[in-house]
Amino acid sequence: IRRGLRSGEIGNPVTATETAATLLWPEPPTTAEVLARVDALGPGWRERQRSLDEAVEFPHENFAEAKAAGLHALCVPTEYGGAGFWLPGRYGPWYEVLERMARWETNTAQLIQVHNHAAGIIAWHSTAEQRDYFMPRIVDGAFCASLGSEAHLYENGAEVLESELTRVEGGYRLTARKGFASVAATAKYLMVWCAIEGDTSYASRMVFAVVDVDSDGVELLDDWQMLGMRSTISCGVKFQDVFVPDDHVVGTPGGWITGDPRTFSCAYASNHLGSAQGAFDFLIEYIGSRPDLSGSEAVRVKLGQMDARLFAARACLRSTAARLDRGDDPDECEADAVRTMHLAKDAVLSIPYEGFDLVGARACHERYPLGQMMRDARTFTLHFRDDLYVERLAQLALGNGFSAKGGRGGSTPFEEGSGATGQATAGA
Repeated sequence: IRRGLRSGEIGNPVTATETAATLLWPEPPTTAEVLARVDALGPGWRERQRSLDEAVEFPHENFAEAKAAGLHALCVPTEYGGAGFWLPGRYGPWYEVLERMARWETNTAQLIQVHNHAAGIIAWHSTAEQRDYFMPRIVDGAFCASLGSEAHLYENGAEVLESELTRVEGGYRLTARKGFASVAATAKYLMVWCAIEGDTSYASRMVFAVVDVDSDGVELLDDWQMLGMRSTISCGVKFQDVFVPDDHVVGTPGGWITGDPRTFSCAYASNHLGSAQGAFDFLIEYIGSRPDLSGSEAVRVKLGQMDARLFAARACLRSTAARLDRGDDPDECEADAVRTMHLAKDAVLSIPYEGFDLVGARACHERYPLGQMMRDARTFTLHFRDDLYVERLAQLALGNGFSAKGGRGGSTPFEEGSGATGQATAGA
């Protein structure tokens, strides 16, 4: 696997003051400013998507452009030169930008999302010294992968989270195997969701081990042979007796559950919505150039239904983001986020599929993007299995309550003994 660019050896912490002269975002940017940078890069991303898919190649050029545009620092706090997204009062802009990136190219959008979420988690849960160490390096281009899943592509059986840190002098040892490691192909840091040793619930012991990808004992696996999302190269990673120093273990045990209200649901909904909009854009352009199709009332009715589906999902996303920015109850916000994710999944799965019936057999030719859009959507939407999450909405409607991080959530393992079953647990 091609790993991409590597940062040099890291030395002493660099403070925010020392990097002030080279801040990517000297002032917190407006949403319009960030969208303008995305739109400047988007056509190039879209132009490369087919060749990257065919070659199963990581979008290194897209990432280099994103870094130059500051898109890798969107969830970095503003005092370190980031845009300060995915923080109270700045949720809405993050989801709007993610939607726009995915409208251009869903794979690159997903990868930038994963990196930024990892950076945002490290920033939230770090000590001041750890933030001064990691944030400037991330701003300088040290990309982060987020490794939560322990579902392995060449094995069957229920996913069980069991990665644990073993205490040794000066830090910990980590022996584990993770799957679906998006961004690992170009990452400097692998942010590993794992637990401190103990007999209590896995979620209550969970911390983040920030592992340098070049550490002894780290192996990236060549196992990414997938239907869709091929250019993400979300490979498996093995950790064999890897040393993790104390200052690279971020967060207090269980802090993700008890001290961080954020989840990933709206971010994934944003990507699905943007991808669905991209498919709709293609259909409108193609059908608009064909009077025989645009003149058909049946075709126009179907397009109108798609348009309404997109509006419904987007309205729910904006509403949920506004609630998050107001600081509404996190459980209520997450219930709305799950509703939003359901609607966005429906849109991204149905619009490309139904589009074939409107455009006809020629849409199956590889020169058109609809086939890849459908493959990517089918693969990506399985990250959070819809049936598990809408069932939670039914439990809420039946009066049984809803917990954003205390049950079957796309952001938290749900409990089963001292380990945890991990359906779509921690990916970021």
